[in-house]
Amino acid sequence: MIGDGFAGWVFFLLLSLWLWSGMGLAQPIPGQGANYKLVPNLEPMKDQSPTPDFTLSDPAGKQLSLKGFRGKIVFLNFWASWCVPCREEMPAMERLYQEFKNRNFVVLAVNVKDKRNDALAFIKELKLTYPVGLDPEGKVGLLYGAWGLPTTYLIGPKGEGLARVWGPAEWYSPGARQLIKGLLDVKKR
Repeated sequence: MIGDGFAGWVFFLLLSLWLWSGMGLAQPIPGQGANYKLVPNLEPMKDQSPTPDFTLSDPAGKQLSLKGFRGKIVFLNFWASWCVPCREEMPAMERLYQEFKNRNFVVLAVNVKDKRNDALAFIKELKLTYPVGLDPEGKVGLLYGAWGLPTTYLIGPKGEGLARVWGPAEWYSPGARQLIKGLLDVKKR
């Protein structure tokens, strides 16, 4: 008698608390349910833990911090002017940035262990318009485990790590564009 009524009451109470807390009305979270297989070798981050913040100077000497891009999907790319695969993928990254920059998407490129003049010449030659941070000692690259270049992370609007890839990718392929569009569409809801 007490068992049946008590169990039902406990179930009702727990269900009510669950629904009241919003867990039953799950809000979409960028990265959850994203089809990362659209970009070969892109690996989802299992725990979506916060990414380390950093501050670097851009080519004009202005300070850039990862935290300054909160609220956006951040495409964080580590590169160097001497890296041939970096040179090959960066024009596609520029096209991706141009397509989605007005939708809370940013490409943030971190130049690692490069001479300033080489990095600036590279940026000018490829006509890159997205933000670039200079990391001449490679400290931020090491912080993110960018042992080889290029290395790219996708970071959610709250600074959470969504996915990463070591090596180059076809960043303006239909699959990559579909992935970014999907991440941005979830963020809008």
